[in-house]
Amino acid sequence: MATVYRGDAYNTDFESTTFLKSCVLSDVEEMQRLNALHSDMFKQTLNTCDFTGPRLLEIGGGPNIANVIHTCTRFPEIIFSDYSENCRQAVEKWVKNTQDAVDWSHFIKSVCEKEGNGNTWEDRQSLIRKSIREIIHCDVLKSNPLEPKVYEPFDAIVASYCVQCACPDKDSFKEAVKNIVNLLKPEGALIMTTGLNQTFYRVGEKQFYSLKVDQTFVKTAIVEAGCHIVSAEDRSCHSALADYTGLSFLSAIKQ
Repeated sequence: MATVYRGDAYNTDFESTTFLKSCVLSDVEEMQRLNALHSDMFKQTLNTCDFTGPRLLEIGGGPNIANVIHTCTRFPEIIFSDYSENCRQAVEKWVKNTQDAVDWSHFIKSVCEKEGNGNTWEDRQSLIRKSIREIIHCDVLKSNPLEPKVYEPFDAIVASYCVQCACPDKDSFKEAVKNIVNLLKPEGALIMTTGLNQTFYRVGEKQFYSLKVDQTFVKTAIVEAGCHIVSAEDRSCHSALADYTGLSFLSAIKQ
C-alpha cells in the first residue's frame, strides 16, 4: 500500500518545485486546460460578491501565486500564508526576484492576454510583488490559524484546496472553516475552492492526503461558521494527478 503523506510531511516531503512544474506551470495540455478552468472560475467567483478592500489573506496558498495574479488588482495589501516552510520560501524567493526563483512570467502573461485590458504582464508582475506584504505560517487546525501573529480582521480571505488537505475528518473540517471565518471582519468575503470527492493528489511519485468532501458539505460548513453563501458553482473534470471528480468554487459573506 502506497504511503499517503500529510501533516508535518509538508515540511519534509513536499517538493514545491515539483508540484509547480507538474501541476501549475506544466506544459502538459491537460494541466494547462485545468489551470485555465481554475483561473476562469476563480475570476468569475471574485465578481459574485464585493470582493475588494484594503486587506486580503490568502490562507494555505502553497507555493502558488496563481490566485494573487487576480486578487492583487483588488487588494493593495495581501498577507500570504502556508503551513509548509518549503512553500513559503518558494513564494518569498519569487517576491524577492532571486536567481533561483520559479519563473511565473508565462502564467502571468497568459492571464493578462486573456483579460485584454491593455495591462502589461510586467506591470502585473510588479503589482503582485508589491501587494504581497508578508509571507507567514498558518495552521487552520488552530483557533488562530496565524498564531503567533494577531491581525485586525481581514476584508477578504481566499482558501484554495487547503482545508481538505489539513483536516483528518469532517468535524475538524468544520472547525477549521470556523477558525478561518473568525479572521474575517463582519461583511467580509470568503472564497473557498475545493476538489470534489478527492482523497489524494500526487507530487512527483508521492501521494498527499485529502479529505473526501462534496459541495453540499462544504456549503454547510461555511454556513455553520457564520456566513451566507453568495455563489456556488462546480465543474466536472478529472486529472491524472488527483482523484477528484470536479472542482467547487464558493463565495460567501460573513454575517
